[in-house]
Amino acid sequence: MPEDDLADEASHLTIDGDNPNGDDIGFAAKRLAHEARKTLSSGGGSRGIRDVTQEFAAAAKLLQPGQLVKDEYFTLFEAVGALEIMDPKMDSGYVPPGDTLEPDFDVCKGLPAEQVLWIMDELLRLTAVWHDGYPLSQTIFTSLHVDRLLSPDNRPPYHLFYGDTALLVMTTEQRLVHIVLRAYCIALVKSCALVLHTIQSQNFYEEEDFVTHLFGRELLPSTGANDAVKLIDEAVKFLDGADVDKVMRTALLERLQFARTYISLLVSDSADWNTLAAMGRSAETHKLAQPILEAFSDKVQRQLATSTPPRPMIIISWDEALERWKAICADIVEADRLTCFDVCQSPHALHRAIWAFAYREPQPNTFARAYLQTILFASEQITEGMAFFDLMLTDMRDLVLAGDVLVDPHSFLVEIPSDPRHKCSRIVETFMDKAFDEYMNLYRMVCQNRCRIRRTFTQSVAIFDSLETEAMRTDAELDGITPGIVLAGEDGPGNVTLTPLTSWVKYYKLQTMAWTIQLGFETDIYLPHELSMMYWYLMVFARRERKLLEHIERFLAARQKTFVSSRDARQDDEAAASQEWLAVLHKQADFTALLSSALWQVSELLMTLCILQPAKRDYAQEQLLYDVRMKSYLGIAHDPIPTLEEYKSATQSDRSIEDTCNNINGTIADAKSCLAYMKKTTPEQGKYIGTGEQWKREIKQLETTCVAVAVQTSQLRRVADKHGKLLGAPRDQSLKGAVEVSIPPAGSRYHDWWVVPQIREKKT
Repeated sequence: MPEDDLADEASHLTIDGDNPNGDDIGFAAKRLAHEARKTLSSGGGSRGIRDVTQEFAAAAKLLQPGQLVKDEYFTLFEAVGALEIMDPKMDSGYVPPGDTLEPDFDVCKGLPAEQVLWIMDELLRLTAVWHDGYPLSQTIFTSLHVDRLLSPDNRPPYHLFYGDTALLVMTTEQRLVHIVLRAYCIALVKSCALVLHTIQSQNFYEEEDFVTHLFGRELLPSTGANDAVKLIDEAVKFLDGADVDKVMRTALLERLQFARTYISLLVSDSADWNTLAAMGRSAETHKLAQPILEAFSDKVQRQLATSTPPRPMIIISWDEALERWKAICADIVEADRLTCFDVCQSPHALHRAIWAFAYREPQPNTFARAYLQTILFASEQITEGMAFFDLMLTDMRDLVLAGDVLVDPHSFLVEIPSDPRHKCSRIVETFMDKAFDEYMNLYRMVCQNRCRIRRTFTQSVAIFDSLETEAMRTDAELDGITPGIVLAGEDGPGNVTLTPLTSWVKYYKLQTMAWTIQLGFETDIYLPHELSMMYWYLMVFARRERKLLEHIERFLAARQKTFVSSRDARQDDEAAASQEWLAVLHKQADFTALLSSALWQVSELLMTLCILQPAKRDYAQEQLLYDVRMKSYLGIAHDPIPTLEEYKSATQSDRSIEDTCNNINGTIADAKSCLAYMKKTTPEQGKYIGTGEQWKREIKQLETTCVAVAVQTSQLRRVADKHGKLLGAPRDQSLKGAVEVSIPPAGSRYHDWWVVPQIREKKT
């Protein structure tokens, strides 16, 4: 419409005189006419187009790192209006010119065996993608055959056709669709329902881990898993006598057998997933398939109950899909192996096994992690003869009360109220009830993704700190009934009494604090200049843990002396096993403290020499930055963390570069000796029953990390010597122009928890 005509059309808007709101509408019409003339007259009657890409890029370069630009008048309404309607990337209802609103493929028509084979393989591929966290609307639901089965107007027994059609008059190609393909689709849909049930019954994070939305559809609720198996059996029986090529019949039977095995494994409590992993023949026969792309369509999304724009869809090949299926099966087999009876008898071995499972490569997907949780938490006991209560009690006995009557299972069976064992066991049981949920989270939360493990553990720190208060009260109550062993003070005059429950809670609090920092390195949440501070704090936590273990070891040795007159060999055995376990924990804490000390010194030296420096932030305050970074630990009431001033005081040193490098090398040598000790431990001593390979692999990674620290230290020493700055105080030196440093990202390190800066001399 011409400009003048548009303006005149707006000005000619008339108002019905009887309308009580006529004045308002008339004013709006006049304003519309005025704005139309003003808008259309700008730019000489036509709107000009100017490319501002280069200007925008130039303006963006003027912004400082971290600087925000905000237009106070750019409201949510404008933000939503910026989403373009009719853009296929944002508008799932957009229909291109010449296209139809709905797919026009006839799902009832017969198909040759080659095309049926391709559809089955494509569904298998999309199911693998769905397991990776992509929604059903963009994977399995894009199948028009599945869409028809799930259609709201379809009813049991969920046929593909509309109305009554006798199967007896169908051709072989029609029977391949209505018997074979239908049975396969129903079995696959029911398998998805079982997978969803497993995931939703355990801890997981919606959208972040897995998309559970059904988009308004139901997964054939009137058909059970057994019904799906029967349909598969009927399809197999049909194929045995069908007029289909022998090779093609074998290929179709393999797919049906896969679907049958898959759904059977999902409903079975004890099953061997290795049978599903044997898919070599399926890979070979896939080349017989003939693509029929029109059997799948993303137009199905228009009928689904969702307003979410489509996600970028991952495209994987058939071979990649098979590898993902094999990985799922291997993860589930490993989950069964790591939760066997022998492993579950030891809480520490079980905990190490769950960590080993979480760190499999590639990382297990959501279903595999939910499957592991189901094994551990679906019933009232971890394994046969090992209830959750017994697991927690065994942990206390192994760590702080080996051979003590307080945690003897028989003490909890005493029913005489006047018996001290009865009184103490009730007190301990009350404390265990309060600590139970957080203790079990030590096992459950490791089954989450990395970011969630770290985030949940940061929340656990405050909970364990509050439990420590409760443990102190419980220890005092127990000491009033059965006084414990009293030893001379470790750090001066005075006597010290073992507070077992307090020590037990404190150990897990310190261990959790160390895990949160190490997971922070793995998830790359620390900036390069923060490595020094975080490794220093990790060293502090490890040293506190080591001191606590020394305290526990002293009382264990004193308790062993009281067993001399006892004829109960079980007490001696428990004490000996606990002593070996504490020695291993002691070495692990030593190693963590030593390696973190070495990396702290390396990072601090790089900052001192102006090689690593924080970005310039004009309005940043050092104390506020510290408070934000250490927020998870600031609320600790018992043994609060060192302050910023204490950290800065610890980093001030007058040592020369050469002395610092020598100290780092000495620290690394001590760390290697700790690894040498752990290398010689048996699975029973180190509590790595069932995870021996992972134990050896991690020690090898840590040894390589130690070597890398020594190599980078030598490199820095060589460059400093070359520039004549090896002697003198480090704070008076600067190698900024002579050295460049890179921080390797997670995945490319020798061990993801230990960041070794890569030091290189700049080429002139």
